[in-house]
Amino acid sequence: MRTSLTSRLRAAARPRTAALTAAAVASMTLAACGGGSGSSGEAGTLRFGLSAEPVTLTTGVWQGSATNFVLTLIHRGLMTLDEDGELVPGLAASVDTPDPTTYVFTLHEGLTFSDGSPLTATNVKNSLEYYANPDNGSTLIAGLQDIASITADSDTQVTVTLEAPNNAFLEFLAVPTAAIVPDASLNADTPNIVGAGPFEIEEQNEGVGMTLAKFDGFYDADDVALDEIDVAYYPDGDARANALVSGDVDMIDYVTWENFDRVGDTDGVELAAQPGPFQYVQFNVTDGPFADPLVREAVAYAINRDNALTAAFQSNGQPLEGVVTSNDPALEGLGDELWTYDPDRAKELLAEAGYPDGFSATLLATSQYTFLQDTALSVQQDLQAVGIDVTLDAPDWSGRLEKGAAGDYDLAVSGDVGIVTNPIYLLSFVQGPDNFNRSFGYANEEIAASLTDGLRATDDETRAAAYEEAFDLFATDVPFASIDTRDQAWAYSDDVEGFSNLPGFHTFFSGYTLANTSIER
Repeated sequence: MRTSLTSRLRAAARPRTAALTAAAVASMTLAACGGGSGSSGEAGTLRFGLSAEPVTLTTGVWQGSATNFVLTLIHRGLMTLDEDGELVPGLAASVDTPDPTTYVFTLHEGLTFSDGSPLTATNVKNSLEYYANPDNGSTLIAGLQDIASITADSDTQVTVTLEAPNNAFLEFLAVPTAAIVPDASLNADTPNIVGAGPFEIEEQNEGVGMTLAKFDGFYDADDVALDEIDVAYYPDGDARANALVSGDVDMIDYVTWENFDRVGDTDGVELAAQPGPFQYVQFNVTDGPFADPLVREAVAYAINRDNALTAAFQSNGQPLEGVVTSNDPALEGLGDELWTYDPDRAKELLAEAGYPDGFSATLLATSQYTFLQDTALSVQQDLQAVGIDVTLDAPDWSGRLEKGAAGDYDLAVSGDVGIVTNPIYLLSFVQGPDNFNRSFGYANEEIAASLTDGLRATDDETRAAAYEEAFDLFATDVPFASIDTRDQAWAYSDDVEGFSNLPGFHTFFSGYTLANTSIER
């Protein structure tokens, strides 16, 4: 059966260390004091306080929330997200799916990149092939690895054929790193600054800010109300909040939790919060107590999630007793209640595993991020209450990354976010190479197979059954022990209209909605 998704965009998220430099942006006009002065307040100009300076933009690579923010402004992929976080066509005017493994994308007419060169089906083909090649370091592999062929049928039509059904394929094409770019940007060395999004980088001041101007070649340029976005870098959370409440900027990202009340209670300012990343305990399963799933399950039952949420985020979030799933009605209720707070059950499991008197362990955290340190202290208290004598190890962030990647810990606290809301994001926790934020040495091919079955399913009943099986296995084998989700907030002046903080993991892609944002002074 043929289905069609037509264009309905309406008018109305570990970085490399190198920052954007003059050499990296030689094509831009550099100003002695441009970008982020925050003093003009002109109509049509949005003054934005950004939480970090973006690193050099590398094609296809996930480089942190500040860089993702810039990508949502200067780039577009075949798909994008509307103001409700719903998947809609982007550079594609329409998408046809004649069968579960075939996607026919028809591009908007007359597309160009910000350097004036035409954007054609050949660019789409070459960009997707680059992202699907694991040698290029793309974060999109899980979504694009099923591509069997890509054909440029004409200048404005592309057909993608998959080896098997993949119900997350279109969502992966809406990730900011899935942007269609010129062929010259398809390498790790050329800064990824030429795009086809609603804005283009006009000026950049290293360490200060950047200015983005409306790109008239954008396919929906007539509906873009802002003429300019003047970005200033405010890495300090208090300074960023102060800039907003004092009127120096119109909008900020990443309101720190200790500033929620102050910002939200300020007249003329709106705080928009959404549940985003999740926190959890990961394990070293190569040897010792945590190699036993009964012990990992005991930890999952020992955690007082309400206490952890209060300690780390001033209760700005939600306790998480399972895994984060999408808002898909077919998955409602699945995987959300795997482990309750039950210290008696935790002690029973420890005894069953052969540790009736407990044992000692080292819990890896970090001294650099207060919320992770506070989470670790809460978990330490909970585990000691069931007989696990925990010693904290809190190096700086680079030390945390190094120890996590090497498995130099017994258990650790961490936080993460899926790049898609489809449960396939969980695959990286049960399969693939070790990294700093997944349980060291852990693999479960049975869970991986169930997750993949859910990805391949073409009807809701089969998909729900596959994910239910995966989550049942999660409950007893415990790849990680969930703690909570934390609220991610953007804040802005009442003069700003049309912006949306997108729900769930998509909160980090909310920059997409600045194409539909206006400001009245």
